[in-house]
Amino acid sequence: MSAPHLILPTIGAYAEAVANPEGRFATLRGVRGVTDSRGELSYTCGAGRVTFRVELDGEPYDLTCFTTPAALGQGEQKRYGNLLPRELYVFRADGTGDYFPVAVRKTHSPNIPHIDSPSITDPQTPTALGEWSEGLQVAVLGDRFGYLDPNGLWAIEPQFVWAGDFCEGRADVTLPAPNGEEGTLMGLIDPNGALTIPAVYDDLSWDGSRYAYVERDGRHGCLDRTGHTVVPLEYDWMGEFSYGFAVVSREERWGYVDERGQLVGEGLAYADARSVGEDGIAEVRLSGSDTYTPVRLF
Repeated sequence: MSAPHLILPTIGAYAEAVANPEGRFATLRGVRGVTDSRGELSYTCGAGRVTFRVELDGEPYDLTCFTTPAALGQGEQKRYGNLLPRELYVFRADGTGDYFPVAVRKTHSPNIPHIDSPSITDPQTPTALGEWSEGLQVAVLGDRFGYLDPNGLWAIEPQFVWAGDFCEGRADVTLPAPNGEEGTLMGLIDPNGALTIPAVYDDLSWDGSRYAYVERDGRHGCLDRTGHTVVPLEYDWMGEFSYGFAVVSREERWGYVDERGQLVGEGLAYADARSVGEDGIAEVRLSGSDTYTPVRLF
């Protein structure tokens, strides 16, 4: 499976696999996801990756999963430990699945990453710390996430159910559903803690550069960093943009949209489709065929 055509799972798909690990790992044994006081998986996110706190045979580890081909291909995965090329089994919407790369590293605590950090001067001492990113550090106080500045003070008060690392001036966060409703919703914030994309989405993945890929009520689409709609929420599934095009599907038909949100080529004409490569070629599968055929998108 070559990198240009690799469609990696979402954070939610990885979380489901880690929460239900039986039969989901190719070589790792005795995997158990560490949970917080609310019984939810403990994890942190950055651009193109999500790191779960897990135990392997009772020992604490970080398990980093990749959500974008760019993050996997940058060579930075080594900083997250030993890369296991085909390890975590994730189901797709159609019930099929595949193994995907993850990185594993031993930690000193399943809940608090062992990292260099400043002295915490705030009297409300965080109970867990994440990684530094763009001058801010994810920190947990009780059951809420916020961000510390280099002096150990709260730059963004702990108010989120979950918060990711900043990348290119944006971070994805999770807030409780409003009006006493059950569940959580996701949005995107700037370094001041202001929502540039409101927390109204069931899932949101920030690519660390230009786009936030969102899902609400089972419909997928894409917004830019300011919240402007790029691809309307009208697809059953959407991949990330690769060389100007993204794979989309609706009613089990697959095709491509450009960065104007417009369907290109033959539209939703394929039984399956893979991401476009740097040569402008993508691979598609026609109805009734078991093989993939190359098509040129640019």
